[in-house]
This record gives sequence, structure tokens and C-alpha cells, in this order.
Amino acid sequence: MNAFATLIGPAPAAIIRPSLFAQRRGDAPSAMASRGAALSLPRHGDGTVALPLFHADDKPSMPPAGHRQRHATGLVAELSDAPDHAARQALMKGRLRSIGFEWLGYGTIEDQRGVLRPLSFLTSYAHETWGRRYFSQRYHEVDTRPHDAPVSGLPLVWDLESLAQSQCRQPLRPEAEARDIAARQRMLLDELEASGIRSGISFRLATPGQMHEYTFIDLMSGTPGRRWILGAVVGRALMLGLSLHEHVSRHVRKPVAAREQDEPLHAKSPISPTQQSILEALLRGLGDKEIAYALGLSSHAVDYHMRQLRRRFGVRNRVQLVSAAADWQP
Repeated sequence: MNAFATLIGPAPAAIIRPSLFAQRRGDAPSAMASRGAALSLPRHGDGTVALPLFHADDKPSMPPAGHRQRHATGLVAELSDAPDHAARQALMKGRLRSIGFEWLGYGTIEDQRGVLRPLSFLTSYAHETWGRRYFSQRYHEVDTRPHDAPVSGLPLVWDLESLAQSQCRQPLRPEAEARDIAARQRMLLDELEASGIRSGISFRLATPGQMHEYTFIDLMSGTPGRRWILGAVVGRALMLGLSLHEHVSRHVRKPVAAREQDEPLHAKSPISPTQQSILEALLRGLGDKEIAYALGLSSHAVDYHMRQLRRRFGVRNRVQLVSAAADWQP
């Protein structure tokens, strides 16, 4: 076993149910039969499922001001120079196949006190059907990979067996809740296998200036087991994922719901007086603590409004929010 694989090491034998995979293939319904029928998944109060904003690498934009002085090299330059979306897809698919992978999932998530909420998902290089299925069935709520991947960006090497072991090491919960989570986790493993996804590398990157937001990158392969993912493969996978991350940060427009109708989000509803005051404070160069003190708000309240404002203007970080605030007219 390679060193990276120890990030998800084998669980103690007494904890792992020896019949887990036999139960999934025998007593449990088949992966295809269980899709959407074996479990009634929880919904929000209005009956809808919270999905990320899906987007593609098909609308290149100018890089933020902080990036313009840096000349792109390597894969980042090749992606930005590609003439169209199809060319970028072909380029990325070729790089993935050269190191043994078929698909790459790229998305942003928000950690709300240990509960991960998906924000956006790039479809251009992902599995044709799995990404949307994954979120529509809310598998992100029971998937251990986003939690197990270190925030430092170190890779998490996984296969179906190691995911099953990680699921067995989850904290104790009330019996009914534990049964529900276990059922959904079995469905997740079944559907991964049915989709041809059997191993991969995941890593999580912190978003600068945003305490609770992360980028999650997942390279996936149809090759069973993880022993083939050796040091050289891990290194090239990291370089590929980080290069795509830089390309997305520079050139891919982050989606916001209002762009589906080509209407600025702030035009749909007025900004609250508190948020107007926060924007004005940002333009004066105040930090979060100074804003909280000046407006008589708690740090949690300021953090909440900052997140709402970033979503409203469709920006990723504080610098971009300040730029958007400078152009905004109430």
C-alpha cells in the first residue's frame, strides 16, 4: 500500500462487517433497482432538493486583477489558449487518461458547522451522468471523502473497499439515523460501481478569504483497487487538479442563479440596509472585526452577510466583492 493510501487506512477487523459487499450484491436490491426507490430521501421544507449550481468551462472570462500580472504556463496556458469548450474537454480528457483516470469532478462546498452544502459543480470534465445523480440523491450528505480529505490539499487515495471501511468508522448516532445513513451509504457504493467508478484521488483546498468555503477536486477511474495509484500517479494527479483549479480561478465564471435569466441578482431584490452598510465599510477598507464593531453586529452576523453578498454578486472572495461593491448602485 502506498503512503498516500494510508489517509484512509484499513479499519479494525472487528469494526468492518465482513458481509458488507456480499450484502450489497446479494440480499440488498441491485444498484439499478435501488436507484431512487430504496430510500425516501429527506427534502427541504418546500419539498425540493438543494442542488449546486451546475456550470461548464464554456464561457471564458478575463482573469481577476490579481492574476493579470502572472503569465500562465503549462496546462493552464494550454487550457486558456484552447479555441473552444470541445478543445478544452479533449485536452483534459487526454491528460486524465494518460495517468489512468477517466473523469474529474470539480466543485465548491460550504462547511456549515460540519454539514457540507454544495455550492457549484463544473460539469465539463465530470462523468456524463454521475455528477447530477450524486447531488440529486444527496449522496454528498453521507459521502466520507469530503470530510476525510485534509484541508491542506494532501491527496486522499480511495477505492470502493476503503470507502466502505471509512463509512464503518463514523461516529455513534441514534439507531434509526444510523440505519438510514448506512442504507444511503450502501446505495452510494452501489451506484459508484454501477457507474463504472471504482477508485480515485480526492483533495480539498481552502478558499482564500472565505473561512468556510472549499474547493473539492476528485479524479476518478474505472480501475478497481487503489494499489495502482502510486507516488508518480499521485504527483501527476495533483498537478493536473491544481492546474485546472488555477484555470477555473482565472477564466471560468462562477455561476449564480440569476445568470440563468441574464439578470443581475441584485436587481431582483433590494439589498438590506445592513448589507448596504457592510458594502460601504468594505469600500473604506474595514476588516470583518472592524465592521462588526462599527455596526454593532456579532462576528457570525458579519460572516453571514458577507456570504450572502458574495452569492448575490456572484464573486468568490473579498477582493472581488470590493470590486463589485464599487460598481454597484443602490
